[in-house]
Amino acid sequence: MKPRILWCNECSVLKTGYATYGREILNRLQATNKYTLAEHAVYIHRSDPRIQKLPWTVYANLPDQDDEKQVQEYNSKPGNQFGEWRFEEICLDFKPHIVMDIRDFWMCSNEYRSPFRSYYNWAIMPTVDAFPQNQEWLSTYSDADGVFTYQDWSKKVLDYEGGGKIRTLGTASPAADSAFRPLNKQAIKKEWGFEKVQVIGTTMRNQRRKLFPDLFASFRIFLNETNRDDIILHCHTSYPDMGWRLPDLLLRYGLTSKVTFTYKCKNCKYVFPDFFHDILYTCPRCGKMSAAFVSVQDGATNEELSKIYNLYDLYIQYANSEGFGMPQLEAAACGVPIMSVDYSAMTDAVRKLQGSPIPLTALSLELETGCFRAIPNNDAFIKMLKEFFELDYNKRLELAQKTFQAYHKHYNWDRTAQTWMNYFDQVDVDKYEKAWHSPPQYLEIPNEYPKNVNNKDFARWLIFTFLHEQRFFNSYMEARLIRDLNYGVTAPGLSGMYFNDDSASPMFHKPHWTEFNRDIAVRHFSELAKRKNYWEKKRWESLQNG
Repeated sequence: MKPRILWCNECSVLKTGYATYGREILNRLQATNKYTLAEHAVYIHRSDPRIQKLPWTVYANLPDQDDEKQVQEYNSKPGNQFGEWRFEEICLDFKPHIVMDIRDFWMCSNEYRSPFRSYYNWAIMPTVDAFPQNQEWLSTYSDADGVFTYQDWSKKVLDYEGGGKIRTLGTASPAADSAFRPLNKQAIKKEWGFEKVQVIGTTMRNQRRKLFPDLFASFRIFLNETNRDDIILHCHTSYPDMGWRLPDLLLRYGLTSKVTFTYKCKNCKYVFPDFFHDILYTCPRCGKMSAAFVSVQDGATNEELSKIYNLYDLYIQYANSEGFGMPQLEAAACGVPIMSVDYSAMTDAVRKLQGSPIPLTALSLELETGCFRAIPNNDAFIKMLKEFFELDYNKRLELAQKTFQAYHKHYNWDRTAQTWMNYFDQVDVDKYEKAWHSPPQYLEIPNEYPKNVNNKDFARWLIFTFLHEQRFFNSYMEARLIRDLNYGVTAPGLSGMYFNDDSASPMFHKPHWTEFNRDIAVRHFSELAKRKNYWEKKRWESLQNG
């Protein structure tokens, strides 16, 4: 029997880092003909023509916009955008032996909470981008049957902070697409009118953790102190987006004639670099007022982005943390020397790529996640820029060649896919096949609860009586339950039910504390038990109906 693998991720046809990873691995798994594959694809509609030709089953996550009930359900809680609202339905239809996910905790935690959790092997690769990891996240990861990490730094964090309870299996790093390779740099510069300048480049989505203000401020000081008028900064990013007001930063640091961005024409699809021209700009190729910043929804192709990277003389990753930082690899594959902030995934990648780590001034504790985020040493970065641009042509060419060779030594999609396959091939498929076809196991819901016990024993009684799952004993959920009973208040999480997902809620909405007592706890756990019984009934009906 072929293992049935359900890949839960951003749809593999999109232009995001998660999607790219999914596309590369799924295609290689498909080519072996060893597995039956399905993709729970978020951020895409089932009518999207891009998914019609994929050789595996695709369960699109976005609701049908003509179905008001679907739209309302999808919008009812934050976790639905990541797939929670459809996950059990998909499991019933596909009956996976293995569910895998490579995303953040709050994107994949519904798979841990699922009533069907015992029916599949759960393999994950969470984006560990900082330390310390939240206790809730560590508890959730310890429930997974197998945990891979994007790079070695993350594995060290999980091994240490998880106290040996997390089944970490190694690193399964991504690699760059084959389109990213060295091209004729001088010809590209001449085509776009950059032949008289040297280019510092960065490819980062415009979001909070990408440190555009520090990057712009440092670049301004570098220009002032060196009096260089032959160096520009190019940003392959988006605007407007969920992050920084880029035009304000350009004006604040006097960089309107020193920073360029990537535009794409909505009419003729031409991709080109140019100075800031607001949201819409006249396309130099077709003459239409239809050129705009590239975005996740309407980005450059890999071939076009490779051309952008080949414009760069130096690549910079200036972020306070990264789950991986894929653009570092893409630039390295194009033979561009790398500088990256010396923290999280960047610590690992910049050294493997023979790049230059940018030292830190400090680490700052983030309120929303409780994780440390990097504050890079801007003065040290400015000094590094000066030293780099003082190098002669031959020395910089030598750096570029070392970066290119280091990339090919450490990163390879075939090797990464084989890492996953080695894991899949040792999973006991028969165990999960039998589980999916086993008789239903309904939970009995009591009408009374014990009165003369302490909160710790009461929490244990709730978990044992209403959930009947050993994995929740000594878990974060048990600890949170005891805490909420002691405090008499609780805050709702992403899932819309009482579960251990409260640490993610500040990422999406302000916590709203509500009363919590034993009567309320019993009602919550009754709902969890009813939910499990509901899906058990649906599972049994699906078996009876063929």
